Amino acid sequence: MMNERKGDLMTDQDLLKQIKNSAEQIDIPDSLAPDQITNKLQSPKRKQKRIHFPLKAASSAAAVLLLCGVLWTNAKLTINDASRQNTTDAAVQMKESAVPDSESHSVAKTEQTDLPKKDAGSLYKVAGSYEQINDAVLSASSSASFTDGAEIAEAEDLAVDVKMKDSASARKEIQAATGSASKKENDFSTTNLQTEGVDESDIVKTDGRYIYTVHEQEIMITDTAQKSLINVASIHPDLEAADTVLELYVDQNTLLILVQRCDTSLEESAADERYYKESDTEDTSSAGFIPLEGCAKINSIQADYSTILYVYDITDPASPSLKGTASQDGIYQTSRKIDDIIYLFTRKNSLTSTVSSKDASGGILPCVNGREIPYDHVYLPEEGNQGLIVSSVSISNPEKILDQVMIVHNYVEIYVGTNSIYLYHYEYEAEEPVTRIAKFCIENGGINAVDAASVKGEIYDTFAIHEYQNTLRVLTTSYNSQGISTNRLYTFDENLKQAGMLDHIAEGEEIYAARYLGDTVYFITYRNTDPLFAVDLSDLSNPKLLGELKITGFSEYLHFWEDDKLLGIGFETDPDTGRTKGLKLVMFDISDPVNLKTIDSLIIDNCYHSPALYNYKCILADSTRNLIGFVTECSTNDNDYQSNYVIYAWEDGHFINKLTEPLDQTIASDLLRGLYINDAFYIASPFEIISYEMNNDFLKQQKLQLINR
Repeated sequence: MMNERKGDLMTDQDLLKQIKNSAEQIDIPDSLAPDQITNKLQSPKRKQKRIHFPLKAASSAAAVLLLCGVLWTNAKLTINDASRQNTTDAAVQMKESAVPDSESHSVAKTEQTDLPKKDAGSLYKVAGSYEQINDAVLSASSSASFTDGAEIAEAEDLAVDVKMKDSASARKEIQAATGSASKKENDFSTTNLQTEGVDESDIVKTDGRYIYTVHEQEIMITDTAQKSLINVASIHPDLEAADTVLELYVDQNTLLILVQRCDTSLEESAADERYYKESDTEDTSSAGFIPLEGCAKINSIQADYSTILYVYDITDPASPSLKGTASQDGIYQTSRKIDDIIYLFTRKNSLTSTVSSKDASGGILPCVNGREIPYDHVYLPEEGNQGLIVSSVSISNPEKILDQVMIVHNYVEIYVGTNSIYLYHYEYEAEEPVTRIAKFCIENGGINAVDAASVKGEIYDTFAIHEYQNTLRVLTTSYNSQGISTNRLYTFDENLKQAGMLDHIAEGEEIYAARYLGDTVYFITYRNTDPLFAVDLSDLSNPKLLGELKITGFSEYLHFWEDDKLLGIGFETDPDTGRTKGLKLVMFDISDPVNLKTIDSLIIDNCYHSPALYNYKCILADSTRNLIGFVTECSTNDNDYQSNYVIYAWEDGHFINKLTEPLDQTIASDLLRGLYINDAFYIASPFEIISYEMNNDFLKQQKLQLINR
């Protein structure tokens, strides 16, 4: 292992220099730049966005670097999200399986439409060539070697105007938002949604007879006929060892399963010459260090993520059959189902390893169904190094991709309305956050940009952004450099042109919860009291504040109850100190938006947490069956805690407890769902299902163990 310079070995000083040079090669993400950290500290927001920066991955990378410096081996460990078509034979085979062999390496045009893509204003521009994509991504590259470790960590870790309510459209929306539509022949609950008419996947679903639950690499199908629970089938998709079933949809006779795949390979590449350079020729044989000369290869672990949609025919749920599959590069972020079309959203946390200047004629972009996204379906920002891949898939023919785009970005949130997809993120301008919004029209599966807009402040609540009749309404909160908050309401027309604004709302407070109903929005702000506001949006150009009601505490979630009530779930607090007293239910009277009232409130003693406050899919709120169900986590007398599933009814102007069921403490509370089928109620999780008779004071009937633990 002697080097070619007459047996010179490295000195301690040489070693330190090499380590320093290696460290300098790690680019710091823009989000961690000093000015960005300063800006974040100046904005004392309550709801911080989840930043996936695993210390485990960072410390592991540091440990590897130190070990390489001391032992000076020829192995450099990097974990990349290298989504090249030829990374491994297994990855290629998986991608090619969805298309004919003759087309497996072709660049796909959209099958739904060949209309040219439009720019999203000045925010995202359609790429003009592969070279342009290559230059844009590489110039904006700011990801360190452990950025993709964050991707792996997360993959393993794996959310009406009262005056118009007699009109047909408003009445329909009220019925949808409150569950007050006419009773179905077979009555059963559905997943709580952000936007009515836009279905969302979940870990538990029912079709009115069968209950479908996700557990690791399988789907359990349980028959509830005859009011007994019988496990009649389990679906085991053709998965690999590292694959995970994420969520599912049920649509009449069709079951849709979302799977995360991770293909891992070990690759060799030429070592970087900069590791071989030494500053002097001093004889350091006594130092005992091994030189780098002669180390010609670097071993690199390549992690290639993709998301797979499995479509099953469940005409006979006891004997499901596979109809087809669709695949898409990237880690699963979310999905939506509108009628017969699934919209899949996946992300590539770093495009630097995907895009390569060595090949500017194709083979550099992520794939959908094994075929590369065409360059003219890629949207480029001024700066960005991550990719959001969006595709539309026909449920009846999953091998047919209706459309596909990739939006290059640094970070985006997603909201899907009935007619459009909105991508939004915030930046800082003059020490104040600004939210950038891009609108993409979705029609018959086609995906095309409309325009982009900017608003002051940040969108704190999932329900604070809402599309209604192709117009957009947005509620934001911002803090100035002195730490003083203010709230604003913006309205936009169908072309995403600003129509109106209402500002200086509840200064010194921030928006905690919101809900739109037709041409009225209700929202909660909080400091030490809990104001409920109602704003008239019937004139988009002139939003008008109708009413305001102040009570103690605050609501984190709002849900319309019947035609004239609004349910709030949150916390009670001390108005003087702000100290939390416990979980709180409150029912507002919104029959007159100008004169808002509180009908009743209930504090759940010793309970200080619920997954319902951050995951609306954990909530069952149905006025037709008079059910309010969710999990609570409460402290006990021996300083321990106990999780319970609670059910309340609204009777004679008060909340009445119907069930408090102690839960298995080994099951994470956010994995539990409450649902009903006719007169039976069920608490379901990936591990077990418990049934109750609703007409018999929720008498427990049966407990079915789905998985032996």
